[in-house]
Amino acid sequence: MQVSRSRRLAVTAAAVTATALTVTAMVLTRSPGGPAATPAAAPAEAAAAPLPSGPPPPPVTTRSLELDGPPTVEDGRETVRLARRAVARFSLLGVTWDDALLSFHGDASVRTRSAASGDWSAWQRLDLEPAVAAGDPDLVAGRTRGGSHGLWVGASNGIEVKVVSAAGRASRRLPEGLRLTLVDPGPSAGGGQGGGMPLAEPEASEPADPPPTDPGAGTDPEPEQPPVVEPVPTTGTPSSAVPPAPTTAPVTPTPTKPAATPLPTVPAQSAMPAYVNRRGWSADETLVKDAPVYGSTINALFVHHTAQSGSTSNDYACADAAKVIRSIYTYAVTGKGLNDMEYNFLVDKCGTLYEGRKGGVDKPVVGAHTPPFNTNYAAVAVLGDYGRTAVPAAVATKLAQLAAFKLGRYGHDPRETFTTTAQGGNDKVSAGDQVTMGRIAGHRDVQATDCPGAALYGQLPALRTEAAGVLSGLRITALSGRRGVVRDSVTVSWSVSTPGGEIGGFDVLVDGRTAGTAAATARSATVKVAPGRHTVQVRLNRVGGPTSVSDTRTVVADTTAPTFPGRPNVTLRTGTLSPTTAPVVLTWQAADAVALSSVQLTAPSRTTFATSTRSWNTTGRLGATTTWRVQGTDLAGNVATAPVTRTPVLVAETKGRRTGKWATAAGSAHLGRAALASSTRNSSVSWTFTGRSAAVLAMKGKTSGQVAVYLDGRKVATVDLRAGTNTYRQAVWTKSWTSAKKHTVKIVVVGTKGRPKVTSDGLVYLR
Repeated sequence: MQVSRSRRLAVTAAAVTATALTVTAMVLTRSPGGPAATPAAAPAEAAAAPLPSGPPPPPVTTRSLELDGPPTVEDGRETVRLARRAVARFSLLGVTWDDALLSFHGDASVRTRSAASGDWSAWQRLDLEPAVAAGDPDLVAGRTRGGSHGLWVGASNGIEVKVVSAAGRASRRLPEGLRLTLVDPGPSAGGGQGGGMPLAEPEASEPADPPPTDPGAGTDPEPEQPPVVEPVPTTGTPSSAVPPAPTTAPVTPTPTKPAATPLPTVPAQSAMPAYVNRRGWSADETLVKDAPVYGSTINALFVHHTAQSGSTSNDYACADAAKVIRSIYTYAVTGKGLNDMEYNFLVDKCGTLYEGRKGGVDKPVVGAHTPPFNTNYAAVAVLGDYGRTAVPAAVATKLAQLAAFKLGRYGHDPRETFTTTAQGGNDKVSAGDQVTMGRIAGHRDVQATDCPGAALYGQLPALRTEAAGVLSGLRITALSGRRGVVRDSVTVSWSVSTPGGEIGGFDVLVDGRTAGTAAATARSATVKVAPGRHTVQVRLNRVGGPTSVSDTRTVVADTTAPTFPGRPNVTLRTGTLSPTTAPVVLTWQAADAVALSSVQLTAPSRTTFATSTRSWNTTGRLGATTTWRVQGTDLAGNVATAPVTRTPVLVAETKGRRTGKWATAAGSAHLGRAALASSTRNSSVSWTFTGRSAAVLAMKGKTSGQVAVYLDGRKVATVDLRAGTNTYRQAVWTKSWTSAKKHTVKIVVVGTKGRPKVTSDGLVYLR
């Protein structure tokens, strides 16, 4: 059929302001007979989290640009465009259409212009999907629209759009009512916006999250946010004091391979990990029109990411994550007409967890994330694109903690698979299909999409294992060695909250392979490790049941001793000779394949240096052979020692070959209580020696003149001996060589006008 459309621009704006959110938590009472918790008669308010510090965030605004043809046919596909144009600033966009149940099989691509640089991006494809499924509570006639995922592009002020129908399907047409929604969250957060979001934390008994390490590519080193305690029950049965479930029939999963005997129940002892609640990211609660809807259980946690492959949406700063979330939320409600955010939870690339759809983080809130698997399922979206970008360790840890909490409340093992009946259809499954998935599942498992990206999807097996370890309370508490470096063995210590009667023993895994075993009562073990970097885990073996694996730690085994690429050396330096010692400098360069722990001088005395130190001023006894011994120790305890031996030799001024006129200068301050003095121009004295380093000795004073220094017949320096006070026995010029050779050093009186006098105290050299 011929579709007639007129292109017009319709701009609407919706100002979104932050409002306070009252967070409620179930009041639990502990029965005298055990740890089981029972719901109180009615919910009670939890301690209110403080409002974010600083002024409220700027209003979130939206505008719509309607794509209204007339369409053209290009390469057999119906096409409609929005020509390149300047628009008011925005940071997130999405394409929507009238029919929320329509599965649009075409393509939508966008280009945007950076507000900062003015450069246009490459074309980026939007991920198109139905907004909800038939029967979902978010489906409201006349309000809910089909649409793409929102794409975060950063502050932009230009847009170009191209939407085409599906290839090879001539009967397919573009959806009616195509519309582009642009969302502007306002300028970058500052003074408490984003960076001042309050965190709700687990109870004190829950181990604190480790700080992020090599978050992978694109990770921002933002500081942790100030916490605020918002308790969530950690034991007992899930709360029953929730609103009635929707009319949609609850889904009852059946195991794919029922065990001959029931597996031991995995104890639900995991606390809700620290998170930013809706008030913390300044959700505008006036946008939510309908009360939350609840299921009866949580069968699985779906993992999403918020962008599709090829986008640049990982470039946000973690301090601005709240802006991104407010934009996703606003687009979901004002652009697609949903009642609330699609996802139950979100995680930024720094590993901070955020409450998504309202209704209670500890309750089976029905979302609009993975139709037709929205009721009795939860979903978490990682902000950004994880098609190729590596998943930061902090993100993986938070996902595992969240999965342990959500699945553990309903007695599910995160490593388990189950089979369920689809209650509706989409492009991948049909109503009535038997669908098998993991308890931690990827969006792509049940819908025709690349989400959550190849990199993140590839991490799901490891997440399932880590979540099981979190759920069992199994965690590594300590590793031997300094900063994770050992020599050839590592002692691993752990804790576990699983009842002792269920524990059959432990395995220590190195790089995923069993390196040692321990009895059920053991809480530490020592295993051998080969040189190099390794991952270490502890596996709990239950009696007749499943295993759990702890968090992963890294250890480096180093059996190689430090090296001295710059061998220790001792040379003469400028300074004052005493009657018995000469000023010298000890130099060296120590290195290690992993890291140095310390560098020390062990002879002729003991001194400890910073590992970055490369030189040390000291003295050498005249006429005595001295060995200086430098020792390097690495973090694994490997030791290497490098010595250097030198003998300082004093040659008196009277032992030199003289020309011109010289007189004896007597005085106790001179070496040997005497020196040679001359005021006659071109008078000279020279010494010949075999050594590695040499220094000319002279007196410096207010009336002292200058000397020219010759080395092996060639003039190499002119030294001015003038000084504010008289100083004696001064090494005024030095020279060093890589090996001991025969040299001649000569000083010549310059005859400086007004102060011609030069007083020589001889020469010192090292052999």
